[in-house]
Amino acid sequence: MKRNVAILGAVAAAFCAWTILSVAQSRRPAAPSNAALRQRIVAFLNRSLGWQGLDTIRVESISAPDRSGLRTAKVYLAKGAASQEASYLITADGREIIEGTASPLNGDPWAATRNKLDLRGAPAEGPAAAPVTVVEFSDLECPYCKEEAAAISQLRSRDPGKARIVFKYFPLVKIHPWAMDAAKAAVCVAAQHPDQFWTFEKTVFADQDQIDAAPNAASRLRGLALESEAEPGPYDACLRSPRTARIIADSIANGKAVGVLSTPTLFINGRMVPGAVPEATLQALVDHEASYGRPAVADGPRGAQCGQCAPLPPLKPGRGGKGR
Repeated sequence: MKRNVAILGAVAAAFCAWTILSVAQSRRPAAPSNAALRQRIVAFLNRSLGWQGLDTIRVESISAPDRSGLRTAKVYLAKGAASQEASYLITADGREIIEGTASPLNGDPWAATRNKLDLRGAPAEGPAAAPVTVVEFSDLECPYCKEEAAAISQLRSRDPGKARIVFKYFPLVKIHPWAMDAAKAAVCVAAQHPDQFWTFEKTVFADQDQIDAAPNAASRLRGLALESEAEPGPYDACLRSPRTARIIADSIANGKAVGVLSTPTLFINGRMVPGAVPEATLQALVDHEASYGRPAVADGPRGAQCGQCAPLPPLKPGRGGKGR
């Protein structure tokens, strides 16, 4: 009898607990719709950032909830020619906003992003087995990309064996009228002479102020391409080829898949660093990543790096040969 009472008591307790949980869940406010969230986010940003006199505050996307219920909102902000993108986390109930992004809590939090970066066929300079890969999503009409290119050039010359630099096309056609023409021209220079891509990038950045919108841009870019040793016939054919447009479209899609919204955006061994990074900061980030060791496999099927790392001795300035 006592056993039966005990069983009935346990069943009753379980039923009560289930009832309480059910009531609590029924009282939990439903998650707001994306349309409602967009309105709330814009209202919040207008209040918090409106003092800067921004021309544009636009919610680009809101992700589906992750396992914890958090959603990621990508926001585009612009004032004049300057623009930037920001990420915000939205709580499950839509009541709170957190600036930034969530990262895996482990010793290699950027592994998933690193494995998503598709580096096949992208212009690259530096040893394939370098301990650090710096992937830059760039726009040849972007003035901030010009600044970043100078910082990266200093890094390459100072520590040629420490980092492999990879260029990814990400022309911002909505705000840069000849950015797509420049990307196509760069693809066609690289198709003939991969090493000359970097020469072409440098000359375009140096000539940014002299290049106007089409049709002048196409003519000027063609001249710079020929100065970079491109042959006129193959270059012109390359510009017309659907493959050229596809290469750029694939690069843009890859950038969006890893969260790129603005240029320049760097990925240092998979760590996303948006905006122009000062030379000293870039060097510090690269030095820090290099201290974790050489990648076991430098270039996997998608350019993955550092799946398992073995310690390396400290690299000295100038150690290693310069490769492309």
